[in-house]
Amino acid sequence: MVDESLRSEIQSAYSEFLQRKSLKPRYGQKLMIAEIARALSAIEDDDNGHRTNDAGIAVVEAGTGTGKTVAYILSALPFAKKHGKTLIVSTATITLQGQIVEKDLPDIYENASFDFKYALAKGRGRYLCLNKLTNVRDMQSGVLASMPLFEDSLTDDQKAQKFFDHLDESYQSGEWDGDKDQLVDEVEDRLWSYVTATHRECSNRRCHNFKECAYFKARRELDEVDIIIANHDLVLADLSLGGGAVLPGPKESIYVFDEAHHLADKALSHFSASADLKGSLHFVDQWRKTQKKLEKELMHAASLKPVYLKNEQTMIEAEARIRDLWVLCQQVANFPAHNGSQYDAPIFRFVDGVLPQAIQELAGVLKINFSTLLAGFSRLEQAMKSALAEDNDEITKAEGERWFSIVGTYHLRCEGLLSLFKSYSLSDEGRSIPHARWIEQRTHNGEEELRLQASPILASATLNTVLWQEAYGAVLTSATLTASNKFERLKMQSGVPAWSNFQQVPSPFNFAECARFIVPEDAVDASQPTLHTSRMIEQLPKLINEKLGTLILFSSRKQMNEVIEGIDTKVKDICLIQGQASRHRLIMKHRDRIDNGEQSCLVGLASFAEGVDLPGDYLKTVIIAKLPFATPDNPIDAALAEWIEKQGGNPFMQITLPDACIKLVQSCGRLIRKESDSGEIFLLDNRVKTKRYGQQLISSLPPFKLEL
Repeated sequence: MVDESLRSEIQSAYSEFLQRKSLKPRYGQKLMIAEIARALSAIEDDDNGHRTNDAGIAVVEAGTGTGKTVAYILSALPFAKKHGKTLIVSTATITLQGQIVEKDLPDIYENASFDFKYALAKGRGRYLCLNKLTNVRDMQSGVLASMPLFEDSLTDDQKAQKFFDHLDESYQSGEWDGDKDQLVDEVEDRLWSYVTATHRECSNRRCHNFKECAYFKARRELDEVDIIIANHDLVLADLSLGGGAVLPGPKESIYVFDEAHHLADKALSHFSASADLKGSLHFVDQWRKTQKKLEKELMHAASLKPVYLKNEQTMIEAEARIRDLWVLCQQVANFPAHNGSQYDAPIFRFVDGVLPQAIQELAGVLKINFSTLLAGFSRLEQAMKSALAEDNDEITKAEGERWFSIVGTYHLRCEGLLSLFKSYSLSDEGRSIPHARWIEQRTHNGEEELRLQASPILASATLNTVLWQEAYGAVLTSATLTASNKFERLKMQSGVPAWSNFQQVPSPFNFAECARFIVPEDAVDASQPTLHTSRMIEQLPKLINEKLGTLILFSSRKQMNEVIEGIDTKVKDICLIQGQASRHRLIMKHRDRIDNGEQSCLVGLASFAEGVDLPGDYLKTVIIAKLPFATPDNPIDAALAEWIEKQGGNPFMQITLPDACIKLVQSCGRLIRKESDSGEIFLLDNRVKTKRYGQQLISSLPPFKLEL
């Protein structure tokens, strides 16, 4: 039961919010508030305020227009404040993050009887590091000409010099706060990487710029707020560091994962590992050169000499074994000559993730090599830290400051390589969930490169360990959490406990009156690519809205390019195609065209099926090229399918079809964003009518008016 005082507080705030906004209560929103309150009220905790029972997780699929943000803030914030926890709202996209910070929270604060503070949390990578800025400017001016900090070409790059000077001047004058997102002009990732620090490059309180540090200024604000707005990547990165490194620890937090259908995929990317073999050789070579310069400058630090010697011996061994591994991988994968394209890089996947014994043994040797190097980096890093604390008789503070971030950079890279070789050296025998392992053939600077990759096939076990068992409470919400009205796929992917509160709440929109879902009579089977592409070229001129906005969604870049190449020039001229400019710029140009009474058609892939908000005349027609089944060559999905088959399951029914249901709903969801919106959705793939699974896809959709 919900505590009576909390129930009253929530009801009062909701009533006040509706009254001040002149809104009517929405059934789905009320249901969502009640479900979250019920889940959080069931939490039992100990004297330390840590959850002790299986309760406190609500999973709510809320249709478009429900008003999810209002629902989860009004229901979860009172619980967080009462129990002394921080409410962490995490999104998958910058767009939603911006909406919550700039629109939703100010609106709730102004119109509900809640007093709260909030702040936006970002990782170190979004902030200027004054130490690294000083180093790069000294490097360019010749002060650190002997230091292996940057690419040789950077010292001759006038654009870079001007950029770094501008950052320094604007930060020192107070015109800029050090946040990358507050810069007026876009910043090249290459240049920004030279002036921002990772956790391995940051000496925290030992840094002489600590008080002026943009990142720590922003982080100090987080200690004083009730709500932190973050993103899934930052939350997962914090949890991978043990929790509490950037954000409050999970035991002290109630999480809200908005756009929660992305959480499992984001987690997989955090728990995966990769290594370029030639890149690994380059890393070893660069560290050898760097170490020689370090040894020369700190020749008076006698205690570090054994570290240098051990590192050199280890690097010789590692280089030889990496070359051996290159030869073995080439033999096993037997790749053809590379065509230079990175969109369709050839992949060789190890069936069931099982490696040939020779590769596994070489990876085992490399695991030992890089573990030894990592121990050396830790020893050097500790020496620099003690110098920064002025507690080192051999190294001065200035020397420690100069070398700490450099050693930290190599340390971080070494950790990544070790993670890959560790995965390739271990057997999955006895693991409940195996790993996918594969090799990609790529090019770098015109030369062939082999990238070794490894990833768990599901994030469920890790998320259960670091998040669901540890968090005080959590809310997962999105418009697309179910497939065929079941949460089974979400449970499999994310490991969210079966004891969680699961609820679907309806959208307030009358989809049957405002939208038609149409499969044209001349639609063909999209599994026949040549026929399907030629038919689309014929169909599109008739389907694209003559006066208002259109969105065409493809599942394949190859087909998108072929169709655009084949359509009439008049139609092609109104198309804004993914890849021509950033998504944001394309959408703004589309809006401008519609505002000026011109015809406009956005054309894109999966990234345009989410987070694109084009209400009213900006979007009246959505055209979906084909059913969004995952590509069969995705190595993680293929490995997952193998595993499910071995468990006696059906990969198509358990993975492929549920994922397609969710993606189809997301694509259709671009059309109706407000109650006043209306329009048509065309699916140019007749398999939804001819295949047995078609009805399952149709039943997953909102209740559109169907014309099949």
